[in-house]
Amino acid sequence: MAKKSSYFIGGLAIAAVMIGALPAAQSIAASGKEAPILQVNRSAKGDRLVEPRTIAVKKAPTETAREIVKNPEQSAKPRILDGCDPMFSPVTVPSMAHLAGRCVG
Repeated sequence: MAKKSSYFIGGLAIAAVMIGALPAAQSIAASGKEAPILQVNRSAKGDRLVEPRTIAVKKAPTETAREIVKNPEQSAKPRILDGCDPMFSPVTVPSMAHLAGRCVG
């Protein structure tokens, strides 16, 4: 029974605090200054969406990577393509430094 009465007393205390805070909250809201009303002319905003006058056309490359023949004597060690990061560091694992891990392009 003591547990139920403590809940009841706590509820009454919360209700009393809320009723006491109501006039203070109304005075705070009433004392604020009103913001000035601004009018903005947005009639010329449509000028920003001008259609492009030229159209870019992609052309097929004249050479492909398959047409280029490499000399096997050019390098004895395999190389990583330009724009690719090695998967393993050439310092820590030199035998695996030729494997590409991530390529950009």
